[in-house]
Amino acid sequence: MSDGTMEYMGPVRVAIIAASPQVRASLQAIVEAEPALAFLGSAADAETLAGTAPDVVVADNEPEASDALKTLFEPGRAPPALVLLLDDADSDGFLEELPAEATAILSRNVMPAEIVAAIEAAAAGLCVLSPDILARLLAGRKPLRQTASGGPFEALSIREIEVLAMLADGLGNKEIARQLDISDNTVKSHLSSIFGKLGATNRTEAVMLGMRHGYIMV
Repeated sequence: MSDGTMEYMGPVRVAIIAASPQVRASLQAIVEAEPALAFLGSAADAETLAGTAPDVVVADNEPEASDALKTLFEPGRAPPALVLLLDDADSDGFLEELPAEATAILSRNVMPAEIVAAIEAAAAGLCVLSPDILARLLAGRKPLRQTASGGPFEALSIREIEVLAMLADGLGNKEIARQLDISDNTVKSHLSSIFGKLGATNRTEAVMLGMRHGYIMV
């Protein structure tokens, strides 16, 4: 049964958008050094790459890149995933400028292996955020989130988000434990923490609150 991710029989086809020729050359070298990836081309703008039909576009510091990605679309073909490399995640316009199509958002100073991992994850339909970007998004320059009871909302950990997603899929404690290779008691501990952080009193309420806070996509 499909889980919503994409599967490729061959290398993931990658195109690069970057204003700097040096950055384009560096990203090209990273892609070409990885057998699982196929370099299609690079340019300073998306229009120049029209007709290349990549699976993933790596855009360096191009918040507006998603608007131009339509030039890379082929009729009847799904749009390419977007791996966005950002220079400054602390600017005031950071959240507003992020393109909706960005499925991987990394700082520009990440290691080559992290870029490769992000490309492969984006191609598989997954979302990737570097730790500093994640922290910035969670903060969002907004007031602290509130629980259902009106108290401060504490963010869930990555593992707790995994457990919450499995709750949403209807899995019981034993199945969650099996899939995550952890004990039943550890699952119970995670659930207790999730309920406490979300202000939930039962599994159904936890799922609903998780959806409200954006931890579960529907």
